[in-house]
Amino acid sequence: MLKVVKPIEQEEQESRRPRRRGRWKLWFVLILLLAAILSVVFFQSPLSRIQQIEVEGNVYVDRSAVIEAAGLRIGGQFFASSSSNVEQRIVSNLRAVEGATVKKRFPGKILLTVDEYDPVAYELLEDGSIQALLGSGAEIPLRDQGLPAEKPMLTEWAGKEEQKAALCRALASVPDSLLSDLSEIMPFPAPSFPDKIKVYTRSRFEVETTISLLKDKLEILGGITETQNPGKIKLLEADDFVPFIQSETEEEGGETP
Repeated sequence: MLKVVKPIEQEEQESRRPRRRGRWKLWFVLILLLAAILSVVFFQSPLSRIQQIEVEGNVYVDRSAVIEAAGLRIGGQFFASSSSNVEQRIVSNLRAVEGATVKKRFPGKILLTVDEYDPVAYELLEDGSIQALLGSGAEIPLRDQGLPAEKPMLTEWAGKEEQKAALCRALASVPDSLLSDLSEIMPFPAPSFPDKIKVYTRSRFEVETTISLLKDKLEILGGITETQNPGKIKLLEADDFVPFIQSETEEEGGETP
């Protein structure tokens, strides 16, 4: 029986293969170990920490409130949360904020830009102070911001927070051109219209309508105030208008012998 003898060169090549594979495995393990060590060193270094937080766009919300709502702090991990998660936290935690943008600038700088709801009215409180009401229904005490220009004043709304928030949302859906004539809004509920309100205009009209109908009825109101003398207007399921001058004339006529 003949025995096959391998050439010497072939035997040397086969003996080298396991050695090469072993060396690559060793290098791979060393590279992974080095990467792990560098990662640990990096995340413990100041380069991985938040060093500066800037806030832009805030008028009614304090800078500290925005940072707290974002869940950030100086010295916290720079890569701990994604920008989208931070944006969602800001909007969820702050009723005054409609949208937010987060930009991370390595190393360690984060810029928070907030887009607040616009003021739709302001409210006279029982203690005489005034607060701004935003389109979301958020209540913002006025300090140095000043009163919103040509916005209605809300009075007698204590204890009616849900209806007041609904009114703010309704006002936010109306163009500013239709709000500029509204001077004062107060609750005026009735059994058939629990969300009924009374509105006084700068053009000296007295209006009765409801929060749910307000958006649709304001265009009708604009047409009346522009073409008629001041009077009482009812904008409900049916619309009605009685001028003040006519009422005064009838009273004088009734007193004449």
